[in-house]
Amino acid sequence: QRIVSATVTTERDRRVDITNVHKPTTVQFSYSVEWFEDHTLQWKDRMTRYADSRFLPSSFEIHWLSIINSFVLVLLLTAFLTIILMRVLKNDFSRYMELDDETLEEEESGWKLIHGDVFRFPEFPVLFCASVGTGVQLIVATFFLLGLALTNLISTTRRGSILAGMVVLYCLTCTVGSYVSTRLYLQMNGKAWVRCVLVTAGLFPVPVA
Repeated sequence: QRIVSATVTTERDRRVDITNVHKPTTVQFSYSVEWFEDHTLQWKDRMTRYADSRFLPSSFEIHWLSIINSFVLVLLLTAFLTIILMRVLKNDFSRYMELDDETLEEEESGWKLIHGDVFRFPEFPVLFCASVGTGVQLIVATFFLLGLALTNLISTTRRGSILAGMVVLYCLTCTVGSYVSTRLYLQMNGKAWVRCVLVTAGLFPVPVA
């Protein structure tokens, strides 16, 4: 048998007035314990007693105004950034269309200096692809764990259940990380895809262990 909850109460008849500090008062402390056995309450549902407590609000108020305000603010900032980038790119493109080929050989400046580095392969493609695959695997495992916790398939109150669930989900989603890293590595014209898979498999567990 296990203790699920405890209720502490006081008896009005045994209260002692101790507000008078000039008069010595003898206080006798006593307690009594009474056990109640609930056969209908299962151990996995023990937290429902606290969820139905009167200290918690019966319904949580959703602040729709704050949510709409944040959403509109994100949309406005995204629109302003897009307009600024489009104006800058449009001015550059129109200037390039008006220039001759000889004038285009002049030294470039600004963002045009790094436009060629965007599509350049990294120096260590195996490590890069393994990092991307491991990140995707962790994201997928985290979302799966949150979904299982929201549907009460994993008990969040049981000690070690979250960690055990994360370990199991990480092992089950290893194919996701290997697929993403291998596909990205083959797009970079890589040949040693087996090495990429092995590095992806040990990139996260080995440092953690």
